[in-house]
Amino acid sequence: MTATADNVLQRRRGLVAVIATMVIVNLVYGLTLPLLSLVLDAQGVSKTMNGLSIVAQASAGVILAPFVPRLIIRVGATRVMQVAAVVAAAMLILLGLTRNVYIWFPIRFLLGASAAILWSASEAVINELAVENWRGRILAIYGAAGSAGFAMGPLILVATGTSDMTPFVVTAGFILFAGLPLFWVVNSIDADTTDEHPKLWRLFKLVPYIMVLNLIYAATIESILAFFPLYGIHIGIGEARSLSLLTVLALGSFVMHVPLGWLADHMDRFLMLVACILVTMIGVLFMPMFVAQPIGGTVYMLLFGGAEGMLYTLGIILLGQQFRGAELAAASVLYTGMWGAGTMIGPFVVGAGLDLFGNDALPYLLFALYASYLPFLLFGRRAS
Repeated sequence: MTATADNVLQRRRGLVAVIATMVIVNLVYGLTLPLLSLVLDAQGVSKTMNGLSIVAQASAGVILAPFVPRLIIRVGATRVMQVAAVVAAAMLILLGLTRNVYIWFPIRFLLGASAAILWSASEAVINELAVENWRGRILAIYGAAGSAGFAMGPLILVATGTSDMTPFVVTAGFILFAGLPLFWVVNSIDADTTDEHPKLWRLFKLVPYIMVLNLIYAATIESILAFFPLYGIHIGIGEARSLSLLTVLALGSFVMHVPLGWLADHMDRFLMLVACILVTMIGVLFMPMFVAQPIGGTVYMLLFGGAEGMLYTLGIILLGQQFRGAELAAASVLYTGMWGAGTMIGPFVVGAGLDLFGNDALPYLLFALYASYLPFLLFGRRAS
């Protein structure tokens, strides 16, 4: 095999591996947030405590953010992802065996740590592998894989229920299976051997509107995953229908990612970000009007999922335009850390808001979170 053919094969294997990694990460969040929220709610745990339990899982990405870039640089992204996938599967089994909100805090922290490492490493690798004129489409496939992972989570719960070990065991098995491509990849193709360690705060100041985008996106999507099933039960559509609509939400993102990724390669990506934000904000206000309708709810979730799901991917695309090498690895870790911060803030704030204002307030709390991003969108780009 020629050197060129070998490089092409390694690149393709790398793409398969990081796309599979995105399925793993989103499956973890797509299942654990609604599953654990339903389990805790059935135990009579308050929504505020429920939100704090999610904070424990999300805080890992924030706490580990300063250390992960050096870990990726020294060990190599592939090796790091291999270990993290095995840890994530093990933590899921432990969650199923120990159904106690207080014991879950350290377990969820370790689960969040493994997911954050998988996410950071895979984002850095795929942006390095993507050529600029195809970046939107390649990242769209990556984002679509993440949407598929999100969709699988609620779908597994619909099939298995939430009362026994089955969803935990099934998901751990999926994670190990999806992680197999990570063991096909030669570690050297995605490891950065330099000792350069860019400062995270400097990177944040360069692109604040991108970093805060992921914080707000995480705050809203994780709040939807955690509390939409409870909202659905409150408005009378039931647990199974609510979980099914979460799957439809993720499927909307999955279906729309590739055409939107093509569009991102053929228009100004910042303007596309503005359009997706505005459509999402308007869409969330229509939630009470449509979700209880048999057909309208399905169509609404498909369209809403398409617009909202592209926000995260646009952030990665914009990062890939801005950074390379060690800076890209560090920026990807910071981007994931912002996700962790958003997951800490969003479910806690929304959970407390639901305790204060009632379950009907969910759409308006989500709208308020998106509205808080607008100053960064308008002024953060100027600062960068």
